[in-house]
Amino acid sequence: MKAKKHFVLFLILAFVLTFTACSGNNQGENGETDYTPVYDANATSDALPSHTRVTFEVENYGKFVIETYPEHAPETVSNFLALVEGGLYNGFKIEKITQSKTILTSEISSSISADSAAGQYNTVSGEFAKNGRSNTLKLDKYTVALNHIPDEYDSGKAQLMIFLSSNHDMDGSYAGFAKIVEGTEVIDKIAGVEVDRNETPVSPIVMKKVYINE
Repeated sequence: MKAKKHFVLFLILAFVLTFTACSGNNQGENGETDYTPVYDANATSDALPSHTRVTFEVENYGKFVIETYPEHAPETVSNFLALVEGGLYNGFKIEKITQSKTILTSEISSSISADSAAGQYNTVSGEFAKNGRSNTLKLDKYTVALNHIPDEYDSGKAQLMIFLSSNHDMDGSYAGFAKIVEGTEVIDKIAGVEVDRNETPVSPIVMKKVYINE
């Protein structure tokens, strides 16, 4: 009978010690409770934004790659990627180069297909402060934004702006949605070409192939 009693007491003591040890693991150095962070920096999850990369092959110049940031401009990114998948940007030209400011692409492709034509006239709600939308992506050098008609904030379609310098006076006026992460030397080379009085390159610059990276 005594042995049975001692065995029960032993089990109770073991349980108490185990519970105390587990509780201690949740205490920080100052005795504060340690909480598991909401996001693991090394984890991947569908809940986290996908920074899709898109490659632009520019005829006679090489390639550059942009990375999209849907946490800043989700509708703009979604529309842009749909246009890329549809082949809209294949054949786009560089329409204008404003020295020390921006590179502007054309608005339509020179070799547009019937399939990709369907989405080229879709407009996107301007995701920037002047249009009452939150977008904290600064318009630094090599940032990519969607152009729009001045004072018509929801008129953005497919024309891209690539910033050649930091233009923070334009922050809140355009939807920055991506940055160039590879091939900045290609952009620098394009920025230095000869342009006419309308700031259009004298020799056409064509983006012969634009595609989403696997």
